[in-house]
Amino acid sequence: MDAVNSSGQTEPRYRYAIDCGRAQIFIYARSLATVLRVDGEIDGCNADRVAAEIRRFGRVKAPMILDLSHLEFMGMEGFQALLALNHEHRAAGFYCTVVVGSAMRPVLRIVSDHGLPLVQSVPEALQLIEDALAGRRQVLQRLVR
Repeated sequence: MDAVNSSGQTEPRYRYAIDCGRAQIFIYARSLATVLRVDGEIDGCNADRVAAEIRRFGRVKAPMILDLSHLEFMGMEGFQALLALNHEHRAAGFYCTVVVGSAMRPVLRIVSDHGLPLVQSVPEALQLIEDALAGRRQVLQRLVR
């Protein structure tokens, strides 16, 4: 069952919440991926802790969507941690996309060649995963024929 937020939109209920100081991570189980929504602020005080919690969910090896659209502030330490996570995910062949929010935009203006797989919304990220799965199915069907 979904919850209705303050603007009248429905949102899925989260399964877990993790307190990381000035940031909170809410985990939503979706059919195609695990969504980790980060609220609050990521700076030098909590960037390592937030990254460590995200790494924990990366061990599952299921597609992950890191939703930073509700983040209020991201310092350079948080951005560096995000880049390190992205590098680790790519090296492991792990699929993870990042939903951009207003807190990331100032950093993204400064660091344009970051290599992060960015999307504008969770539905867009889910659609990309669904499209990739459909493409794999088609390739497998062609190989079987």
